[in-house]
Amino acid sequence: MKVNAVIALIAAAFLSACATTRTVPDLPEQAAYYTENAREELAKGGTTNAVVQMEIALQRPTGEAKIKALFASDPRARKVYEADIESSVANAFSIYFASEARTKLELAKAASTLPPERIRQLDEILVRSVLEGNLSGKMEIDFSDRLTKFPELATSEHQKAIANRTIAILQIPRGASRQIRELMDYIDRSGPTSGERERIEALLPTFNIRGNELHIVAEKFPKYAEARKAETTALVYLQFKNGDRLLADDLAQVLRTNVRGVDWLKAAGPRVTVVTIERVRNDEKVLAESKRTVTYAQHEVNLFSAALLMPRNASYIYEIVSSGAEIEYGYVVSAAVDGKVVHDELIRGKVGGESRRCENARIQNVFGGVTSAGFVANPDMERACSGPRSVSIDDLRTEVLKKVVDGILNVPAVRAAHALN
Repeated sequence: MKVNAVIALIAAAFLSACATTRTVPDLPEQAAYYTENAREELAKGGTTNAVVQMEIALQRPTGEAKIKALFASDPRARKVYEADIESSVANAFSIYFASEARTKLELAKAASTLPPERIRQLDEILVRSVLEGNLSGKMEIDFSDRLTKFPELATSEHQKAIANRTIAILQIPRGASRQIRELMDYIDRSGPTSGERERIEALLPTFNIRGNELHIVAEKFPKYAEARKAETTALVYLQFKNGDRLLADDLAQVLRTNVRGVDWLKAAGPRVTVVTIERVRNDEKVLAESKRTVTYAQHEVNLFSAALLMPRNASYIYEIVSSGAEIEYGYVVSAAVDGKVVHDELIRGKVGGESRRCENARIQNVFGGVTSAGFVANPDMERACSGPRSVSIDDLRTEVLKKVVDGILNVPAVRAAHALN
């Protein structure tokens, strides 16, 4: 339903924007402007957009008088307006749409565009729907929703129902919605005698609390946060074989950027995962430039360009200059804890690429004369010349380091910490 809410918001904005192409006047004249838009939309049968225009008019100075005048001159306008509000109340299947419906009712009440008794009846229907929907679960309200339009949900019964739904979301292992802060705030609202603090504390191990949420949890449950930090942090000492200081520094930088939840220690120790990176191959090659001449006969050149820019029977000639670089690599990533090997993996492969550029495009006529060509001959030339302009050996080295990082992420302790942060 929340996705539908976004779609509805976009649709309303689109309808409002498309109502007219006339220039919006200054504020004092806007009520009349949007009222006229509403009149035109009604004449065209655009009832939905007519209501949008009415509601915009009601939010402008003199809007109430303008819309009431519209109702007096066109009784259908009042019927369309009231039917829209009734439909909004009847179709409030989510807290978002319910909030939209209550906004409409508040606007109607402020502008006296509907009888007070009718507004009261519709509001009672709406509130009853929200309260029943919250307790039954038909409205899946959680603490990610904006509840300001419904203070009726502030009672302990309704807050507990919303909290239970939020807890269920937090218990989804890979759930994207994480209302940790909102749940901690709920503990404060529920009060010290409610038992909610103790209940939520008991449920904390089921929430899969992430490393970046621990500071929030620590405000209420410091002991749990401290223990959880130990669970979500891997202690790792990284060492190298057949490497050099440059490799160590570069890899450390990539690890800090790409791996979460790891304390990279300066020495090994008890219960520390010792990860060893052994470089067994690192062959770097920069390929020398090569040049190839391509010639097109006039009939192979784009018809318009050939007729306009080339003498009869002339040829189109250019050179493709190619170069490139590659690295053939091999690394062993192993890991041990207290002397016991827990991971061993060979990472090997080749990375590289070729760069191309085209130059010296020219037209040569049958008598040997040559002139510069300022246009692309045909799609074949466009494809040949559209490759990368350069391949950097430094970029390839970074690519290799990322392959090594992928291997380090396969180390059990590192993989678990990364997933929890």
